[in-house]
Amino acid sequence: MSNGENTDSIFLIDNKEATVNAINNIKNIIKITLGQIEQLKSDKAHSAEFTKLCENTIKNLFMLIDTIDKEKNSSLSKDLDYLYKHCLFSVIRVRDHKDFDFLDGCIQILGEITEGWDRVGSAVEKAPAFG
Repeated sequence: MSNGENTDSIFLIDNKEATVNAINNIKNIIKITLGQIEQLKSDKAHSAEFTKLCENTIKNLFMLIDTIDKEKNSSLSKDLDYLYKHCLFSVIRVRDHKDFDFLDGCIQILGEITEGWDRVGSAVEKAPAFG
Protein backbone atom coordinates (compact mmCIF):
# COMPACT_ATOMS: atom_id res chain seq x y z
CA MET A 1 0.00 0.00 0.00
CA SER A 2 2.61 2.50 -1.06
CA ASN A 3 0.07 5.20 -1.90
CA GLY A 4 -0.41 6.02 1.79
CA GLU A 5 -3.67 4.11 2.08
CA ASN A 6 -4.55 3.15 5.65
CA THR A 7 -4.24 -0.63 5.93
CA ASP A 8 -6.36 -0.73 9.12
CA SER A 9 -9.51 -0.44 7.02
CA ILE A 10 -8.73 -3.52 4.90
CA PHE A 11 -10.03 -5.97 7.50
CA LEU A 12 -13.52 -5.43 8.85
CA ILE A 13 -12.90 -8.06 11.49
CA ASP A 14 -9.79 -7.82 13.63
CA ASN A 15 -9.04 -11.41 14.53
CA LYS A 16 -8.04 -14.46 12.57
CA GLU A 17 -10.78 -16.84 13.76
CA ALA A 18 -13.58 -14.39 13.02
CA THR A 19 -12.11 -13.56 9.61
CA VAL A 20 -11.83 -17.24 8.67
CA ASN A 21 -15.40 -17.84 9.89
CA ALA A 22 -16.69 -14.91 7.83
CA ILE A 23 -14.92 -16.22 4.71
CA ASN A 24 -16.31 -19.72 5.31
CA ASN A 25 -19.84 -18.36 5.78
CA ILE A 26 -19.66 -16.50 2.46
CA LYS A 27 -18.27 -19.60 0.74
CA ASN A 28 -21.08 -21.72 2.19
CA ILE A 29 -23.75 -19.33 0.90
CA ILE A 30 -22.10 -19.38 -2.54
CA LYS A 31 -21.90 -23.20 -2.56
CA ILE A 32 -25.56 -23.55 -1.53
CA THR A 33 -26.58 -21.03 -4.20
CA LEU A 34 -24.45 -22.81 -6.78
CA GLY A 35 -26.14 -26.10 -5.92
CA GLN A 36 -29.54 -24.49 -6.24
CA ILE A 37 -28.68 -23.06 -9.65
CA GLU A 38 -27.36 -26.42 -10.83
CA GLN A 39 -30.63 -27.99 -9.68
CA LEU A 40 -32.63 -25.34 -11.57
CA LYS A 41 -30.61 -26.07 -14.69
CA SER A 42 -31.18 -29.81 -14.48
CA ASP A 43 -34.87 -29.73 -13.53
CA LYS A 44 -36.15 -27.20 -16.08
CA ALA A 45 -39.65 -27.86 -14.76
CA HIS A 46 -42.18 -25.42 -13.47
CA SER A 47 -43.83 -26.57 -10.28
CA ALA A 48 -44.36 -25.28 -6.77
CA GLU A 49 -40.93 -26.62 -5.81
CA PHE A 50 -39.33 -24.99 -8.85
CA THR A 51 -40.75 -21.58 -7.96
CA LYS A 52 -39.67 -21.99 -4.32
CA LEU A 53 -36.17 -22.99 -5.43
CA CYS A 54 -35.96 -19.86 -7.60
CA GLU A 55 -37.11 -17.66 -4.72
CA ASN A 56 -34.62 -19.23 -2.27
CA THR A 57 -31.80 -18.83 -4.78
CA ILE A 58 -32.74 -15.17 -5.29
CA LYS A 59 -32.71 -14.61 -1.51
CA ASN A 60 -29.24 -16.17 -1.27
CA LEU A 61 -27.95 -13.95 -4.07
CA PHE A 62 -29.31 -10.88 -2.27
CA MET A 63 -27.48 -12.11 0.86
CA LEU A 64 -24.26 -12.31 -1.14
CA ILE A 65 -24.80 -8.82 -2.53
CA ASP A 66 -25.29 -7.58 1.03
CA THR A 67 -21.89 -8.99 2.08
CA ILE A 68 -20.13 -6.47 -0.16
CA ASP A 69 -18.76 -3.37 1.54
CA LYS A 70 -20.13 -0.78 -0.87
CA GLU A 71 -18.76 2.16 1.13
CA LYS A 72 -15.21 1.34 0.01
CA ASN A 73 -16.25 1.73 -3.64
CA SER A 74 -13.29 -0.40 -4.77
CA SER A 75 -13.04 -2.17 -8.08
CA LEU A 76 -13.31 -5.51 -6.24
CA SER A 77 -16.57 -4.43 -4.60
CA LYS A 78 -17.95 -3.22 -7.91
CA ASP A 79 -16.89 -6.41 -9.71
CA LEU A 80 -18.42 -8.71 -7.10
CA ASP A 81 -21.59 -6.64 -7.08
CA TYR A 82 -21.81 -6.89 -10.86
CA LEU A 83 -21.16 -10.65 -10.90
CA TYR A 84 -23.68 -11.42 -8.15
CA LYS A 85 -26.27 -9.24 -9.89
CA HIS A 86 -25.60 -11.04 -13.16
CA CYS A 87 -26.37 -14.32 -11.37
CA LEU A 88 -29.47 -12.74 -9.85
CA PHE A 89 -30.59 -11.64 -13.32
CA SER A 90 -30.00 -15.19 -14.59
CA VAL A 91 -32.21 -16.77 -11.94
CA ILE A 92 -34.93 -14.15 -12.41
CA ARG A 93 -34.89 -14.96 -16.15
CA VAL A 94 -35.41 -18.63 -15.27
CA ARG A 95 -38.22 -17.84 -12.85
CA ASP A 96 -40.06 -15.33 -15.03
CA HIS A 97 -39.34 -16.49 -18.58
CA LYS A 98 -38.09 -20.08 -18.32
CA ASP A 99 -34.90 -18.82 -19.98
CA PHE A 100 -32.06 -21.11 -18.87
CA ASP A 101 -29.45 -19.65 -21.27
CA PHE A 102 -27.52 -17.70 -18.62
CA LEU A 103 -27.25 -20.44 -15.99
CA ASP A 104 -24.02 -21.98 -17.35
CA GLY A 105 -22.26 -18.63 -17.04
CA CYS A 106 -23.71 -18.16 -13.58
CA ILE A 107 -22.43 -21.58 -12.49
CA GLN A 108 -18.97 -20.74 -13.84
CA ILE A 109 -18.92 -17.35 -12.09
CA LEU A 110 -19.92 -18.74 -8.70
CA GLY A 111 -17.44 -21.59 -9.05
CA GLU A 112 -14.59 -19.19 -9.74
CA ILE A 113 -15.61 -16.88 -6.91
CA THR A 114 -15.62 -19.88 -4.57
CA GLU A 115 -12.09 -20.78 -5.71
CA GLY A 116 -11.04 -17.20 -5.01
CA TRP A 117 -12.49 -17.34 -1.49
CA ASP A 118 -10.68 -20.66 -0.97
CA ARG A 119 -7.38 -18.94 -1.80
CA VAL A 120 -8.20 -15.97 0.44
CA GLY A 121 -9.13 -18.29 3.31
CA SER A 122 -5.91 -20.24 2.89
CA ALA A 123 -3.87 -17.03 2.87
CA VAL A 124 -5.60 -15.78 6.03
CA GLU A 125 -4.93 -19.11 7.75
CA LYS A 126 -1.21 -18.68 7.03
CA ALA A 127 -1.02 -14.94 7.66
CA PRO A 128 1.34 -13.88 10.44
CA ALA A 129 -0.50 -10.53 10.67
CA PHE A 130 -2.97 -12.03 13.13
CA GLY A 131 -0.05 -13.38 15.13
